[in-house]
Formats: sequence, C-alpha cells, structure tokens
Amino acid sequence: MVQSKEAHSPAIQGLGMGSLGEFPATAPAAAPVFYRTYSRRRPDSSRETWSDVCDRTLADIARLGRFTPQERELVERLQRQLKALISGRALWVMGTDWIQKPENYSGAYNCTSLTVVDWRSFGLMMDLAMMGCGTGAVLEPQFINRLPPILNRLQVQVVGSIGATPRHSRQEHTPIQRQGSRVHIQVGDSRRGWVESYQALLELAADPSFGGQVEVTVDLSHVRPAGERLKGFGGVANPIKLPGLYQRCAAILNKAVGRQLNSVECCLLIDEAAATVVAGNIRRSAGMRQFAADDELGSSAKDNLWQQDEQGNWRIDPERDALRMANHTRVFHRKPTREECIAAVRKQFYSGEGAIQWAGEAVARANADLINTPELKREFLNVYASEGPEGARRWIEERQAASSSPSVQPPTWHRVQRYGLNPCVTADTWIHTGDGPRQVKDLIGKQHSTYVNGELFSTTPEGFFYSGTKPVLKLVTQEGFSLRLTGNHRVLKVIAQTPKAQYTEWVPAEELRPGDRILLHNHRDLTPWDGEGTWEEGWLLGNLLGDGSLATTQGNDTAVLRYGQDTQQERSLHAAQVLQAAVGYEPRRPETCYHPKLKCWVIHSTGLARLAAKFGMAPGQKQMTAALEATSFDFHRGFLCGLFDADGSVQGGQEKGVSVRLSQSNLDTLKAVQRMLARLGIVSAIYENRRPAGYRLLPDSKRQPAPYACKVQHELVISGDNLHQFQAVVGFREPRKAQKLGELLGSYQRRLNREWFTVTVAALEPDGVEPVYDCTVPGPSCFDANGLVVHNCGEIIGCDFHCNLAEIHLNRLDPHNRQEQEEAFTAGALSAAALLHHRFVEPRFQRSREWDPIVGVSFTGLFDFCVKAFGVDWLRWWQEGRPDTPLGREFKQQEREYLSFWKEVVHRVVWDYCDRHGLRRPNRCTTVQPAGTKSLLTNASPGWHPPKAQRYIRRITFAKNDPVALACLDYGYSVVPAQSDKDENGNLLNDPFDPRCTEWLVELPVEVEWANLPGAEEIEIERFSALAQFDFYMQVQKYYTTHNTSATLELREDEIEALGSRIYEAIRDDEGYISAALLARFDAPFPRLPFEKIDKATYERLMAEVKQRRKVDNFYEALARYDRNLALTAEGPAGCDALGCLMPEASPQGENLSR
Repeated sequence: MVQSKEAHSPAIQGLGMGSLGEFPATAPAAAPVFYRTYSRRRPDSSRETWSDVCDRTLADIARLGRFTPQERELVERLQRQLKALISGRALWVMGTDWIQKPENYSGAYNCTSLTVVDWRSFGLMMDLAMMGCGTGAVLEPQFINRLPPILNRLQVQVVGSIGATPRHSRQEHTPIQRQGSRVHIQVGDSRRGWVESYQALLELAADPSFGGQVEVTVDLSHVRPAGERLKGFGGVANPIKLPGLYQRCAAILNKAVGRQLNSVECCLLIDEAAATVVAGNIRRSAGMRQFAADDELGSSAKDNLWQQDEQGNWRIDPERDALRMANHTRVFHRKPTREECIAAVRKQFYSGEGAIQWAGEAVARANADLINTPELKREFLNVYASEGPEGARRWIEERQAASSSPSVQPPTWHRVQRYGLNPCVTADTWIHTGDGPRQVKDLIGKQHSTYVNGELFSTTPEGFFYSGTKPVLKLVTQEGFSLRLTGNHRVLKVIAQTPKAQYTEWVPAEELRPGDRILLHNHRDLTPWDGEGTWEEGWLLGNLLGDGSLATTQGNDTAVLRYGQDTQQERSLHAAQVLQAAVGYEPRRPETCYHPKLKCWVIHSTGLARLAAKFGMAPGQKQMTAALEATSFDFHRGFLCGLFDADGSVQGGQEKGVSVRLSQSNLDTLKAVQRMLARLGIVSAIYENRRPAGYRLLPDSKRQPAPYACKVQHELVISGDNLHQFQAVVGFREPRKAQKLGELLGSYQRRLNREWFTVTVAALEPDGVEPVYDCTVPGPSCFDANGLVVHNCGEIIGCDFHCNLAEIHLNRLDPHNRQEQEEAFTAGALSAAALLHHRFVEPRFQRSREWDPIVGVSFTGLFDFCVKAFGVDWLRWWQEGRPDTPLGREFKQQEREYLSFWKEVVHRVVWDYCDRHGLRRPNRCTTVQPAGTKSLLTNASPGWHPPKAQRYIRRITFAKNDPVALACLDYGYSVVPAQSDKDENGNLLNDPFDPRCTEWLVELPVEVEWANLPGAEEIEIERFSALAQFDFYMQVQKYYTTHNTSATLELREDEIEALGSRIYEAIRDDEGYISAALLARFDAPFPRLPFEKIDKATYERLMAEVKQRRKVDNFYEALARYDRNLALTAEGPAGCDALGCLMPEASPQGENLSR
C-alpha cells in the first residue's frame, strides 16, 4: 500500500475525534444543519436531539427489516457514531405513525423516477415531491406522445380564502362537480387533496366530453393556512404558491389546444407543481428531467432564462421560472460524436444544463444479473450502439431465455426500462379472450385472459387502458384481414421462410411495405372457450342469415327459413329438430310446410325471431352483429356451419385444387366470418368485388332462371390444409356439400399445402384520429387483434422505481482498519435493504419493486479518507493532474482495492439478507449520491469530490429570525443578509436586522480535518484540473458504483475541448461512463457565495472572533429558548442532498417561514 510518513503523524491520527455536543468539533455546520433539516418537533414544540432521532428511526428500521439482535446492534452503533447513516428521508420520517401507512411509504425514499405516459404520472410526481422525494421524469417523445391531445381551453377562477373553513369542518378529499361546461373543484386539505385538484385540471383539458371550453372554479377555502402544524408528516403548512398553480398550469395547457403537449410543456407542468411544493413544507423539490438527445425544445428549454430589461435590470422569464426546479439531461440511444460531446460540455459551462447521458451503459448496469461478465457487456453495448433499444431488447430476450436462474424473470421491455415502444389499437378491435371474442371497448379496465396461438395468458389488472387520442393507420392485407392501430404498434413480420422453418421479427406497423408478410395466430390446438350461445343456436342463426328472413306480423316478429334444392325436405326436417331443441319450436304437423309457389320447404318460428333479437338481428336488420361474434366456441362452430350450409359451396378438384367458398354482398359479414374462422384455426382469404353489380340470372318463384339486379359480390375462400380443419371443426350438415367435400379430400392424391399463418400487406393508410388503448400481457407480450399477432403495450410502468439510500462517512473511518470498514458498509447495506419489505399501493411502483428491486449504499468523504490513507504525496499527484506514473499507478491500484472491497461487502450483505428473507435480489446496490447536506454533519468532503479548499467560509441560508439562525448568532457565528436582499440602488444590504432584509446567511468558518497535515498548505485544490477530477470519478464509477456516480466536475473555459474529448472517449471505449454534471469555475470573486476560500490566518482570526462573540456554550439550549418564542418554520430534508438544496429560491415577504 502506498503510504506517506505523514499519514501516521499525530495531526492525522487525531482527526475527527473531538466533538461538541453530539457532533464532531471539526464539523461547525453540523448542529445548524441537523436542527434545521433532520430534527423533528416534539408535541411541546421542542426539537429532537441526534440521540432522539437515532432512537426513533433505528427502532423502526430494525422492526421493518426484521433485524437479528446482532444486526440491530451493528446498525445502531454505526449510526450513533456517525459512520453509517440511513437516508436523509428516513432520518425525517422513520419511526413516525405517518410512515406506517402504505400510501406514505414513498416518503422514506430519496430517489424515484417516473416515465411520463399519462396524467396519473403528473399527479404521482406531485405526490412524491410533497413527501420530500427526489423525482426523475423521462420526457422522451415515445412516452409523452401517449398523452391525449389538449382539446379544451380552461378558464380558471380561484375563489375562497385559504384557512377560511374551521379546522374541524375541513374535508381532506377533493370533490369535483360538473354542470355542463362548468366545473367546481373544492381543494381538499391534505396531500391527496392538492394532488387530486392538480391532476383533475390536467384531465379536464383533454376531456373529449366538453365542447372545447371549460369554466373551472377552484375553491381553496378548506386548505389550512400557513404556519399550521402538519401533525403526521411534520413541519408546517405553507400554501403560499398554491393559488397561482392553477392559473399557471391552465396557461401552459391553453397554448397546446388542438395538439399534444411537447416535452417542455410537460416539464413545466411538473415543475410548476414542484415550485408549489417548495413554497410549502418541504425545503426543496429535487428533480431530474430526461429529454431525447435530438429534442431541440428540451435542450434549449433554459436558454436565456434570465433576461435584461430596458433599464439594464436582470429578470427571470416568468413563464419559464419553474424550470429551475430540476436539472435537464439529454438521453443518447447511440454513442454521441466527439463534436456532440464537446458542444454539450460547452453548453454546460455557459448555462449549467445539457448533460449527456449514454443510455446503453445505463441499461447494461440495470441488467447486471444477465450482463454479468465484461465480455457480455461489450457484446451488449455493441448491439445497443448499432441497433438501438429494440436490438438491445432482442439481445436481452435471448439471454434471458438461456438463463438458468430459478427466479421469475421480469419482462424484457422492463429490463430495457424506459426505452420501450408504446403501441395502441382502436376501441373496435376484436380481442380473442378466454371468455369469447370481445372488442377493446368492452375490456377497458378489466383484467382478462387472452389467447396467444391457442394458449391462454392473463393481462395485468388494468386490462386495456386509454393511452391517448392519436393518428391511426389502417393496415390492410391482401387476404382481407385488417387492423386499425398507431404507427408505432409492432406486428410480427416474417423475414425469411424455408420449407421447414419461419423467421420473424417485431416491426412498427408504419415501417411495413406492400408485399411484406405478417403473422396470424395459430389457434388449431386451442382449448375451447365458454360463452354465450350453443351450437344449435348458432346453426339456426347462421342459416337465418344465409337463406332466411325476418318479418313483422300482427302478433310477433317471425323468422322464416326456406329450403330448396334436392335435399330440401331432409334439410327442413333437420332444421325443425334443431328449432325444437333450441327455442322450443312446436310444429303443427310432423313434416314441415311445402310452399308450392316457391317450390321450397318453409318454416315459420317466433322463437327463432326472439333468438335473433337476442343477438341483435331484427326485421330490416338481418345482418352480422357484434353480439353474434362475441359468442362461445360451440356457437362459432354452429353459426359457421349453418351459414355455409345456406350459402357456401365446395369447388375444384385435383387439377386446380379444392376450396370451400362463401359469397356475400355484405363485405363486413365476410370479414366477421373470416375472424370467426381464424379463432378456430381456419385461415381464409377474401376476394373483394369478385362479381360486379348488375343483372344476373337467378331462380324465380317458379324456380326458373330470371334476371335480377344484384349488388357487387365478394367471396371468402378456404383452401390448403385449412380444409381438413374446416371439415373437422365446422363441416357441413347439408348432405350434398358434406359428401362432395369428403369425396374430394378423400381422393386428393397429394398433401394439401401447409398453412403458415401468414398474410401479405396490401396497404397502410391514414385512417383518422381517435382514442386508442393499450394492454399488458406478461409472458408472451402479445395478443390476438383481429387475428393478427400484435405486440402488447407493457411500457405503461416504465422503470418507475424507488431507491432507498444509506451513506457511509468515510472520513470517520480508519483507512488501516479493515474490520471497521466492513462493519460500516455492512450496516449501510442492512439499513438500505430493510425497506425492500415495503409493498406499494401504486401498482406501477409495486410491479417495478417486484421485477427490479434496487437499493443504493453510498459514501461521502472519500477524498478525506484517501488523504488519511496516502498522505500529502497523493495530494501532490492530484495537483499534477493524476498522471500515469509508477507512483500514480500504485495510488490507483490502492484506490481500486478499497473501492472493490467496499462494493463486494455491500453486495454480499444485501444478497444474503434478501435470500434469508425471501426477497428478490437487487442486481445493483452501490451508488454515490451528491451528499451535500449529510456531509455537513461530519464535515466530510461531499461524495467522492475534493473539498472546495482546506479552509473556507460556508454560508447557509435561513429565513430571517429563524430560531436556528438566532441560535447560531448566540453561539458566535456571524449573520449577513442574503444575496437577494438589496437596497433601492441594487446594493447588497449589510444589516441582517434591516426591515428590508428577508433572508439570512449564517457564516461558518470551516477547516478540513487534514488541513494541518505538513505540506497540505501548498496544495491549491481549486486548481485541480477537470481531467483529474474525471479520472477520480471514473475510478469510483468503474470499481464501486453499480448504479451511477453523482458527479459535478468543475472546469475552466480552456478545459472545455479536452474534457469533451475525454467524455467522448469514455463512451466510445465502453469505460462505464453514463452522465455527469459540469460547473464553470471563475476566478473573479463574487460576494456571499456558499463557499469562500480563506487562508489559515484568516480562519484562525475568524474562529477567535466566533469565540469572543459566543454567549452560550450549549447550542441546543439556545435553540430551545428561541423555539419557545417564535412561530413554527418549515422543516425536513430535500429529496436530494446536493449542496444546492440548501439554497432556497425566494421567501414570502413579511413571513418568518423557511422555504
């Protein structure tokens, strides 16, 4: 191991051992941050101590995680020692009654992500933000295009004063009342109430039942006023921005009337809700928004956000102000070019936005259980880079099929996560279900079984669900099968066929061309389904449709069946027998009635007329109906037999081939018959306009040929080996036809042509815009739509995950004590895994948990740890740019050994824990989060990053007169007005008690633990190059992190091209890079920044002044005194612990409320 002599000096050995109260003396920001962020109020308004927080949270984690006594002791000891901490969200909510309710489980998680596919996605993100979670939103076009178009202009009026309703009379839910085009929304006094009102507004804008305009009244009188305690979640209410939320959202929606929302409008709607939450109890809503790489609107969304007016004053564009709530990332599904990488770095340098994310690496890591060797990962990334997400899905599907894992595997589309397709079909599509054929419109919201090549599979509980109003294509085949669907709906295309094999691939319908062959379902081995109707009823109605009629008489409607030709009497007697069995027909004589004028046998039956009416047929409407098609297996067989007995024919011979044919003038009837035959495993072809309209000789009343005006005739033809299936399953009851088919098939000397269940594309035509629907069929991932094999729509839940974090404070660990390190990472792994026992109420969250459970054990203080491990020589190597020298290679090897050891401990502990508790193993368990807030509890360098300097002033924002800030004053720290507080000339205010001042900055002199290491004074940390930072970041990314490593690389303008090229190379060479944020460095000083470097003399002077001003020795007692005298303030950690989360955007004038 590389070591420096200084590593064992007293200056290093004693680091971090002193403490003031419950926190280290070397962490001056610990107490202010802890009491502002993690300490809850007791019923008497006093605050918890660190010991109290540990008591509350650790007992709950141990209970939820079902820890053994040894596990509980380890986790508790390491947290109390500030070496291994549960997540920031968990520190706030665990151990409360609130978190015991399943609908609140999300409040314990730092990280969540949602794919935006429906209005519920927006509501869920507001709900998550109100619980303090960090929210990610995937806004790529293949997902947001599932949202319905905006159809209505909203006129919003907000009425009712906040707090007007007495507490005991308030209602928590949000009732919505409609009268014509007017809607009244009574906002409920709860998190759910706020979310329901917000989501309802979005849904109203797209509701097709309105006529293009909706007058919306939003009543806020039941919402509790600012400052009132939130007993369950903690903190206080602050609805300062809620009244404006509805007008701001309406303004965004109204701009999109007549079209779908674009990515930036979706982002704004999410961020407007987030801004409202920021103004409430939670300190800050941390967000990440992912846009497609080629989305120009998304990539430029924050350009020129600040604008200068005519007087030279800078102001933010009010219509885009909310965009500041989240960072924006561009997702590449191909490897970006060098020029694109450099351009992205340049844009980030000047705007702070536009980071590149290489999706291939992200997906590879998300499937580490399948892609578990370097060779497989290289193969997968090559496929992703060359064939995109669809090629990656096929690769994963093949790999998963070959897997020997005993556990249930998640669907491949979920493994590819947010990069799936989003197919949709129209409401009139026929689906072959286990209860009989049904149209999509009858299956909305209903779980059902569905036939896939004769085998039954179940859909998810949602059944079919509305996915938007979209342009529709009509796919027409030469054989007559057709389907109306969106262009991106995948169908199964035949790409090659030999006499013995068939090769297929999924392709979007819009990519099909005339002549392409696509697949039908093969239902020949199908298990019969139950349902409406018997064989006898089917045969009668088939006969009636073919050769019968319906008439209205004085008494009742009656049905008439007619039988001519040579077997007329035999057929009529058979019909009478079937009528007796099916409808209770009672003939007046043993034989049927012969009609001498028509020269045929005739049967009249009111019972048959009633049966026909049951299935939608009536006088003047003797035609194929949906009810006739939505029938049982036996009814299908009987109906087709009766219809072919009446109108079918057997034609051909050995030379030209044998066929069974059915002619009709009604094309829709033939198409329904074709679908019914296909469900029985019989493929047919329809030939339209077989005989043109005109006069043809037909038998008259005397059975003599006479000219009759005839409509155009279409013909359905059954041939090949479908004839054997027809004969076996349907057949003829008409003796002559049955005999002829039997003789022809019996004498046929060669094998009938094999049916491959393919049809040929004839055309793909635009067919309007209308509502479309999706469903999910786990397992086969496809279903029968009008007979065609079409892909299912499983992407509804994307990768909607919850990730629980734990954090190891490496600066508190001894680099030479391997057992202590193992204990710390074991404790972190256990506390992170404990929340895997949660079962979520929201179905998309629970399914994602079942298919892809994830945890994240993070660390902070890595830089401090390495200084203690390697000494000042390691710092000097950093200052040189971490060059590839013998000493540098030795340093890198030791970094790698530490990182790999910690990763191995985490995965071993998590997997063992999951195995013992019967939980699915997460396939990735290590990450590095921003770690800004919790790092301050021990004065750790955040995450893997270097500290800002050896010594600096740390400025933390508080509302004016905040009790914590006042306690800081008594403890000797200085307070100055915030940057936002200026006089009438634009100059910064200097007096924190100036009436114009609304926010304070508490100034804390800070010294890193190793600042006095001999030689460390010479190191200029702020001069570390961007490439050196990137090199250290990639060490962590390669050897510790299995998710992604949060990184903010600081660079100067002259480093743009070099860093952009290095990022390009890392992606090109599959080094493990996913994404990193960049921050511009400027040497020019700015007043009152969060960090300001100072030298040793200045630090010592400032600390002496602090001690001189100090009025109390106990920070907690000072805080308690102010808490008793002042109003409650907002509390709780942000979803993301980044340093920026400590900086609020603005404060309400004249209110002592933290933001």
